[in-house]
Amino acid sequence: MNKILALDPSGTGTTGIFCANLDQENNIINSYIFGDYTNKDWKEHLKGIIEIVKKRKPNIIIFEDTTYTYGRQHQGTVSLCKLLGSLFGLKYTFDFIQQIGTVPVNNVKSFRDKVQTGTEEITGLSFEIGRGNGWKYEDQKVSLHQVDALVVYHLWTKENMKSKETIGEEIAILKAKKRLGNRQKEELEKLERMYDL
Repeated sequence: MNKILALDPSGTGTTGIFCANLDQENNIINSYIFGDYTNKDWKEHLKGIIEIVKKRKPNIIIFEDTTYTYGRQHQGTVSLCKLLGSLFGLKYTFDFIQQIGTVPVNNVKSFRDKVQTGTEEITGLSFEIGRGNGWKYEDQKVSLHQVDALVVYHLWTKENMKSKETIGEEIAILKAKKRLGNRQKEELEKLERMYDL
């Protein structure tokens, strides 16, 4: 069974958490939990994440990654970068962690906005305008940070944990083409490796 910990990390604010246990055969969520952690000190966020890792023992950790350089540099950015570096290091601390993955922050925010406006969807996630409404996942209220952690999970698994059937279909489409460019050849090789796992 794959156990995935998805994070919307913050160095000085609120870290959103989505942890899912997946059916190994179909990569379908068997169970999940949401959470968040708020503190002004990035080290406290790291301690909180380490406690979740010890308790849940995820074999995959994925998180929203920053662009590192942008126009709003401040102390929060430095703390976030320190936290992100520490997250990469968790693979070397816990032997059950097999993979650390990231999703760019711009992709997360853009996709979340599309879900909110109805042009994209995540099964079970909804947004309603009005007092007492907001984000819900399977009728459970979730915070914006938790939604971002769920979006991180959705985007990463959609790209990296395709079903064998989907991979087979993508391989067939690429093989049916008369000529493949370098990127398409690389994609075909990647898909064939994934199919053989």
